[in-house]
Amino acid sequence: MVKSTKKYKREKVNLLISQIKRKKEFSNINNKFIEELIKNKIDEKDLIKISDHTNPKKSKEFKLSIKIIRKILHDIYGVFNIGKNRFELLNELEKESKNKDKINNNLKNIHLNLLKTHKSSNERLPFYDEIYKKIFHEFKPKTILDLSSGLNPLSYPFMNLREVNYIATEFVDEDTKFLNEYFSIMKKFGLDGKALTLNLLEIKNLPKSDICFLFKTLDSLETIKKDITKEILNKINSKIIVVSFPTATLSGRKINKKRLIWFERLIKDYSIFEIKNEIFYIIDKTNLY
Repeated sequence: MVKSTKKYKREKVNLLISQIKRKKEFSNINNKFIEELIKNKIDEKDLIKISDHTNPKKSKEFKLSIKIIRKILHDIYGVFNIGKNRFELLNELEKESKNKDKINNNLKNIHLNLLKTHKSSNERLPFYDEIYKKIFHEFKPKTILDLSSGLNPLSYPFMNLREVNYIATEFVDEDTKFLNEYFSIMKKFGLDGKALTLNLLEIKNLPKSDICFLFKTLDSLETIKKDITKEILNKINSKIIVVSFPTATLSGRKINKKRLIWFERLIKDYSIFEIKNEIFYIIDKTNLY
């Protein structure tokens, strides 16, 4: 893919971004993230044609570009959101948490219902206890960094941690807002959290933590920007990194794990465990390569 230059007019790219975001599913996605997609996935010659067209919206290149970028955004973001009642459930959680000093069964059930509204966390529901026993079997972290977290922070009741500082990142402001509202409710239960809007394609530095989660994220990022994985791993300032990859497509078809040889060649000191449809790598960052 040819990298972008200043040969095309920026305002035409902005027009393309605004048209992509007219679809409600993508309306809250960060402009810079979409622009990075355009730079990496749309041929420069097509962007120049869009710039030169007297009515860009009517050009075939403009229409095709929208189709390509929306497809990518759906695959890496939209397809995972399978519930529309998150904020109602969050209100329910807030009401139930009042006058409580520990997580009871009702609070845990609301967490389960919330986790069901995201495809990845819904798939992990039967396995969260197992996942955290294996991740935390040697030490209990005091700080967790969760990159491109989805709703994974809401699995806190399964972590069996008394007190934890939790930093979650998402690239959509609405998701960040949701997570921060959740953290404010759960602070009384030992979860001192903060969510940040962050584009992983252009990070400069990351907060220090004991452990970093990077679940079902790197595959998608690599399709957007080749070799971004090494760049991200280098910038993570954590003792342990836990990376996961899907082992089945969204339709349930098994994916050949040989495709992960590129990742295993990239890291050095690691252990592996699997659950249904997902494989986890626990990596010692102090001996990464």
